[in-house]
Amino acid sequence: MDEGLIIKLYRERAGLTQAQLGKGICSVTHVSKIERGLTQCSKEIINLICERLNIDLQKELEQNELLEKKLHEWLEVMVKQQIADIELLKQEIEDNTFVHVSEAHHFYRILVARYFLLKGDVEKGRDILKSCQAHWNELDRYEKNLLEHTLGIYYLTLNKSKEAIHHLKNINPMEYNNHEFYFHLASASHYTNAKVKSYYYGNLALSYFRKTNNFKRILDSEMLMLAQMGSNDLDHFEDTVQQYQSLIKSCRTYQEEAKEINVWHNLGVEYFSKEYYKDAVDVYKKVLEMCESFQNPHLKLSALRGYVHSCLYIENLNNKEELKKCIYDGKEIANKTQNKTFEYVFHMLDILLHDEDKKDYYPFLENTFLPHLREIGNNTLITLYEKELFQYYRKTSQYEKASGLAVRYIEFPAQ
Repeated sequence: MDEGLIIKLYRERAGLTQAQLGKGICSVTHVSKIERGLTQCSKEIINLICERLNIDLQKELEQNELLEKKLHEWLEVMVKQQIADIELLKQEIEDNTFVHVSEAHHFYRILVARYFLLKGDVEKGRDILKSCQAHWNELDRYEKNLLEHTLGIYYLTLNKSKEAIHHLKNINPMEYNNHEFYFHLASASHYTNAKVKSYYYGNLALSYFRKTNNFKRILDSEMLMLAQMGSNDLDHFEDTVQQYQSLIKSCRTYQEEAKEINVWHNLGVEYFSKEYYKDAVDVYKKVLEMCESFQNPHLKLSALRGYVHSCLYIENLNNKEELKKCIYDGKEIANKTQNKTFEYVFHMLDILLHDEDKKDYYPFLENTFLPHLREIGNNTLITLYEKELFQYYRKTSQYEKASGLAVRYIEFPAQ
């Protein structure tokens, strides 16, 4: 921000016209040109104008320069997940006189959107992002990349992996030095079951986090990469479990309980996928107990799903009332967070719990839920539920449909 814009800001705040400000100092035309940065004027005139406005121009210029520095610091602590510093810097930035009028105001707005996404206020984040998109042509190259990154985070929050990848792929890493976006690209690739791509991007993110000494996010990257390495060979599954246990120890070393919950959750997914349902129940139950200390609606939804689904595979079920409560809680959270995927999931689990012959379950799975998953690109859940549907087709002698699903996995294996 140049001197002219600062003078204009304080003139308008003082309720003065250009004529009133320039009276006895210079002409209205001259004041207008000063405010628009169209003329060079003497230091004496500038000093007289600042004296009338009761401002110290040098301090105001320093305050403006400080704003952009603080904005970059705010982004850095968000990337490093330093919660206390996030709130502290937010307040410092909001107290800055120029936050809404400087050249960096779009930068600020995009960061505010990310802040709301971080706090779980998706609607506020979405509204700000839409506003920023409407001003696309006013953004510099860094801000355009930052906006694409934040849109990617937004769509990941909504479980819309295809849209997330679309925006994250638009980022130019030569113009945008926050390579954290590789982690979000890895996450989106994970949800589309593109394991090789997810591992590749996860490794790029890991390198960046190591370079920037971001220990919390190193754990995130290692966790994500481990999820891509889950062995289909039961003979080597014990090695995979040991890797998860090692990662849990690392989380405890750094006192990262929130991340430890994620590791336990992913271990539960591994047990479920290998059909070790009793082990999966134990792990998911532990995750739900740990979730009581942390606000993570998506993780709790996933853990509730895993717990109920695992229990339903165990014979002689004796905790039906508990499962009813879990399903009710899941529906409430899904509705509150507007998560359509999990609204469907808990509707289906409700059917499974009450309908022993599953006459309503498979038609809903085939005709409603799987088309929804394909639309949003959640290949992780597609793989889980298509496997279940495949077994149903075989059991009910629907061999043509079973073959159709089998062909999909021959033609489109995990990439």
